[in-house]
Amino acid sequence: GKITPERIEKLRDVGFHLVPSYDEMYEKLAAHKAETGTLDVQEEDDEELYAWIKEQKNLIIKRVKGKPIPLSDGQMQNLKSLGFEIDHPAGGKISLATIDSAAEQRRWDSMLEAAIEYKEIHGHLKLPARNLCSEKDGKLHYWIFTQRREYKKLKEGKESRLTARRMQRLAAIGLDLSPNGPMKSWEQRMQSVREFAAEHGHCKIPKDHELGGFVSYIRNCYRLRDEGKKNGLTDERVNDLMEVGFVFNVNKRPVGCTTVRKSWEGRFQDLLAFKEEYGHTLVHSSYGPLAGWVRNQRDGYRKMKAGKQSAMTAEKALRLTEVGFHFDATRVRAGTNRHEYG
Repeated sequence: GKITPERIEKLRDVGFHLVPSYDEMYEKLAAHKAETGTLDVQEEDDEELYAWIKEQKNLIIKRVKGKPIPLSDGQMQNLKSLGFEIDHPAGGKISLATIDSAAEQRRWDSMLEAAIEYKEIHGHLKLPARNLCSEKDGKLHYWIFTQRREYKKLKEGKESRLTARRMQRLAAIGLDLSPNGPMKSWEQRMQSVREFAAEHGHCKIPKDHELGGFVSYIRNCYRLRDEGKKNGLTDERVNDLMEVGFVFNVNKRPVGCTTVRKSWEGRFQDLLAFKEEYGHTLVHSSYGPLAGWVRNQRDGYRKMKAGKQSAMTAEKALRLTEVGFHFDATRVRAGTNRHEYG
């Protein structure tokens, strides 16, 4: 149980040294301030309290230097509320509020440097989901989230730690504090990837492209799959990406994927060559860029019929129909081996 003051005194009388607790010494310091109006304690007046105050100051100096200390945030807050100060190297006193503010600014500056480094490596600041990040990138992910949260507070007229100076520095590195629009579905993302592949003739999407963040996310997921860790990249989604020749590993070239950019007419000629060789236009799903282009034509045709904006034109649809192209291949494939045709 709790040792009473009487028992503590008896233990000290027999030479037993007891280390006072933080709470005991804090209450003693608070009482001293209430009585004298100051936190200054002379060694000759109270040797124990004087030594404890000196110890707290040494711990706080360590904290300023970025070293871990046994004081909790709550204990630091208690000292701050009393107006606890330490000696400034240049003379005078410095408050805990000032120390905490300076330390917080140093941490913020450090994370800004981490964001700059990430952008230099990846070409963007669109980090994958936090559970897919490394420990280092996970901290950056949370920091970016925090800056956006503080910006939202600012717009709502609430108290925020995001100063005008910080906003300027974030804008300078291209961090979007208010990403627009709802999250896109998997199919919407895949459609963008197919359109890229159809336009460029390959699926090696650069880091600075608007799909750069999505590409980084997919490659991280794929790496985790190889390590046996489950994530949102299912077998079906892997197949979707393989159909357009997605590059899962930038050090390896995907099978059937060429870096030659071709126009619509160029791909149409590839389709004619395919038909000449195989006798049909049901392009195999692993047939590289041509498979992606074929799928893109079907998607475009569906959009055109629905009255939506589409790259498909009546002339293109007619030319495809004349060579036996199937805009709805599901019924054709129903009577074939699904592994034979894409």
